[in-house]
Amino acid sequence: MSPPPIRVLVIGTGFGALVHAPGFTRHPAFTLAGVASGTLENAKRVASEFSVPYATDDWKRMLEEVDADLVSIATPVDQHYPMARAALERGRHVLCEKPFAMNVPEARELAALAAAKGRVNVVNHEFRHYPARETLTRKIREGALGRVEHITIRDRIPGWARNPTRRLTWLTEKRRGGGYLGALGSHHIDQLILWGGPIRSVFCSLRTLAAESADAPPALAGITADDSFALAVRFESGARGLVDLFGGAHVRGQSMEVLGSADQMTVLDGYRLGRPREDGSHEGIPIPEDLALTPTPEVALLAPFLVKLEMIRAAIQDGMPASPDFRGGVEIQRVLDAARLSDQSGAWEPIGS
Repeated sequence: MSPPPIRVLVIGTGFGALVHAPGFTRHPAFTLAGVASGTLENAKRVASEFSVPYATDDWKRMLEEVDADLVSIATPVDQHYPMARAALERGRHVLCEKPFAMNVPEARELAALAAAKGRVNVVNHEFRHYPARETLTRKIREGALGRVEHITIRDRIPGWARNPTRRLTWLTEKRRGGGYLGALGSHHIDQLILWGGPIRSVFCSLRTLAAESADAPPALAGITADDSFALAVRFESGARGLVDLFGGAHVRGQSMEVLGSADQMTVLDGYRLGRPREDGSHEGIPIPEDLALTPTPEVALLAPFLVKLEMIRAAIQDGMPASPDFRGGVEIQRVLDAARLSDQSGAWEPIGS
């Protein structure tokens, strides 16, 4: 006899409508029970699109009124802590977007509460499930690269500096947890830890390129969150890592490379892994069949998000582990906090205890 469907409440109708709701709709183990948004109009729109029986602009009321098993949080970062805390206190499992807190104290409190309640708790670092990244993770764990010595991540984003007409959102507000260090850097830190192990210290320089120009439009001049950063890390193993993210690119692009004592490999995109050749080309490295995904070109992140949902299903119904959980999220938050401190101090900063 199959278990009953996992009832889900989605909070947030931006990324929640783009990825979360479609993902839960596609996975047969889940059913959407309610959706909350900052505006009732948006909540009703998403509820209608995905046949959700309950829609509201009051997430607290939804948690009280609608029976559910899992709360999926896809809101601005400053709302993560109160929402996740309220869900856990009501005994619900929680999937939360990243970063799942504003700082280490909030992150630690949520991790402790989740452990005390015995609830499944997951931070949505779905990027790690792209086949090329998963394959490289497996290769590293199998020892195929030897001792990991150096990791580089290069990210190019056509942000507000290149597109002044781009809509300004909470992502441009530092006080709300906005900025690319949190939005994309948290994914990169998750990947660094997966490939290189625990991080000992960091050096970071943040930049708000869109607001720098003397003739920047008034709206851009008011941006307070970072849109570019350079992050250097020292791993406990002795390895080094670099993340270079620039938000003034003219073309979107990304590359990741891990260099070990025995081999080096490059993530060319989500579905291709290669070994560099002397002429600048790459020898293709096969993706294992169990890690292969069918791309979802309509919304690229749907494919890896569905992997995350299957992991959550197995955790809820079968007692299997799910990662990164909130304890793993604390480790990522420690690096984020140290990076911001380093930007202020201009010095290498140790990862706090």
